[in-house]
Amino acid sequence: MKWVGQYFFSQLAKPKVVRNILLQAYCRPEAVTDELVDLIMAPAADPGAADVFIAFTSYSQGPLPEDLIPILPCPAIILWGTEDPWESIDLGRELAKFPTVERFIPLEGLGHCPQDEAPEIVNPILLNWIGENQVEGCLSECRM
Repeated sequence: MKWVGQYFFSQLAKPKVVRNILLQAYCRPEAVTDELVDLIMAPAADPGAADVFIAFTSYSQGPLPEDLIPILPCPAIILWGTEDPWESIDLGRELAKFPTVERFIPLEGLGHCPQDEAPEIVNPILLNWIGENQVEGCLSECRM
């Protein structure tokens, strides 16, 4: 069955297909640039990329966020695009109930990858949060 996954990967790992998938996930089509597509395509050429893709899409390896968030050694922040077509904001709100989640911020009008769609919104939020936590000394506890 491995060959089926490899064939599927070979059909998806094409710039035009990647662009179309991103256009489904992003609310801001202008964020789907040639540079972004190239950045996403680059790892697809690595040996073993198909195996990683197959493992990711089958969820057969690794823990889920619900498994990891409760055991984080430091506070977390969750930023979630309200228009994410793949992961409902309701899931984000559920994850935000874990005690390790310090802040949950819904990002209006953004999709699955708000850091790409609106770095001008996401980056200042994260920088501010990191700065606050550095002052409190929390980040030193997070180093693994």
